[in-house]
Amino acid sequence: MKNDLTCAVVRDLLPSYVERLTSEETGQAVERHLRSCPDCAAKHAAMVGPELAAKLEEERRELDYLKRVKRRSRLRILTAVVCTVLVITGGFAAKIFLIGTPIQPQSYALRHYVDEENVLHLIIDCTDSGMAYYGWDIDRGEDGLVEISGRYVTVSPVHDEGWGRLTVPLEGVREVRLCGELVYQDGVVVSGGALRRCEARTPYVGDASALGRAAEAIGLDETSWGYTTELHTSERPYRWTVKFQKHWGDTSIDDLMRCYYGPQMLALVDNLDEVGWTYTTVTSSGKTFCQKVLTLEEADGRLAELLEESDLDGRWKELKSVKDFAATPAGLQVLYELLWEDLQAAFNSRAWIETVPSEPSPDGADFLEHN
Repeated sequence: MKNDLTCAVVRDLLPSYVERLTSEETGQAVERHLRSCPDCAAKHAAMVGPELAAKLEEERRELDYLKRVKRRSRLRILTAVVCTVLVITGGFAAKIFLIGTPIQPQSYALRHYVDEENVLHLIIDCTDSGMAYYGWDIDRGEDGLVEISGRYVTVSPVHDEGWGRLTVPLEGVREVRLCGELVYQDGVVVSGGALRRCEARTPYVGDASALGRAAEAIGLDETSWGYTTELHTSERPYRWTVKFQKHWGDTSIDDLMRCYYGPQMLALVDNLDEVGWTYTTVTSSGKTFCQKVLTLEEADGRLAELLEESDLDGRWKELKSVKDFAATPAGLQVLYELLWEDLQAAFNSRAWIETVPSEPSPDGADFLEHN
């Protein structure tokens, strides 16, 4: 209601106002008029008397004070809200741009090698161009274990390097872990492929899902190769047979299975005795169905020959079976490298060009690039 009451109207309302008989809205309009009109205020004071006038004035002041307190409280609440938002925003910004989080193995691509001075070189590249690395820390434990950690944050002028270049002298070092992932063990640079093989180990040939994970870890997944699996677990010898559905132009699959995949399958399944495979070759003379088997004894015999021909130190040559190499990631790395070289030698010994798929392994192409 606007303060548009005339003096005449206010004077008519004063008796009811004094007796508090007016509505709240009318009473507020009268009060506004009294504050701006000395004549009407004087008449009002004469009607209520000095004591009541003083009381009403005191009530008015208290009301004004409460209104000011209310306005201040609103301001304080608004200020507190703004400050809280600023603190949260600042903390979030500090978290993503300054503090960050510990680097995880899946966030980087790693290249590492040991030089002639027995120094491990780690070349670490972030897989996300919007992130940066900082705060590398190398902790050398008394037990020969080296732990390397770092943090990654969103790229900013403060932190803008999405890579790391680290070196670790290996004198007295047994293991090196980068952000929780094993990268060096017992004198061997360990690759991601060896870690995946180690994680895929299974004690029983009867676990079909575990066998699938083991096959995928060595690069023999069903989707890429197109095969079905048959298991013989009713009595020893236990056999895992891979039945290839595609047709081959020659018998190069025999080298793949006998020199490379088969020994790894035997190594990763503790109670596996034999690996079998079947396939069909198609030549100008027609189709031929082939069925082959690699026994553990045959794989171990070939392994002994490879170890004898290698320049590995004595501790590796003391191992007698492919299963012994599966005990550690370093052992699986050594086994993989031996089998890889044997496969290359087998392929180089005969014409196999255009008969083997160009990318037989989904795991970074073990055939095409030394893992």
